[in-house]
Amino acid sequence: MRFSSDGSLVVGKNLVVADLHLGILGFPDFSILDRLIDIYEKSKAMRLIINGDVKHKLGRTELNSVGRLIDNLKESVSELVVVRGNHDGHLDQITEVWNVFKDGKNVFAHGHRKYKGVMDGKRIVLAHSHPAVYIPDKIGGIKERAWLYGKIEKKEFIVMPAFNEYCSSTAVNVEKPAGFIYRYLGEFEAFTLDGFYFGKVKF
Repeated sequence: MRFSSDGSLVVGKNLVVADLHLGILGFPDFSILDRLIDIYEKSKAMRLIINGDVKHKLGRTELNSVGRLIDNLKESVSELVVVRGNHDGHLDQITEVWNVFKDGKNVFAHGHRKYKGVMDGKRIVLAHSHPAVYIPDKIGGIKERAWLYGKIEKKEFIVMPAFNEYCSSTAVNVEKPAGFIYRYLGEFEAFTLDGFYFGKVKF
């Protein structure tokens, strides 16, 4: 397993990203496509998993542009898996969408709902919360996107940061994050994308 400073995660043969939120800027940001292909090629992974919230708007308005991105990804990667996020309404009209995707002991789900089977793996990879940590300083502090890692009953839990840096993030050390997992596991270790270990955060 490898955490990357770009917000991607390598688990076995899988490269995983989450929360692309295409359209958040008001137009399709296809630089994300270039970044994904570049990261995928460098990772030497066999499968790309988008762990929820491919698009930003809840309706059908972005399906054409999102469809173009997905078509391009399918031509560029060996296998593409799209996991359903809470923003991904109607996405199954243009591609197969999984509520929960399992690969051996690894389970991938967006984290907005506790779908059946999401707790069946030994390593559970979630997203949705857009986690960050607030680091105070003399002039007010900064918010840095972060990874969350927790363990209980021989299960590992990972909560991914938003891949799209334009997404708003939740500073988990001062704000309550969204997602079902925090009702199940009340403590995570947090570290920023550049590897700074923040410490344990309790919910």
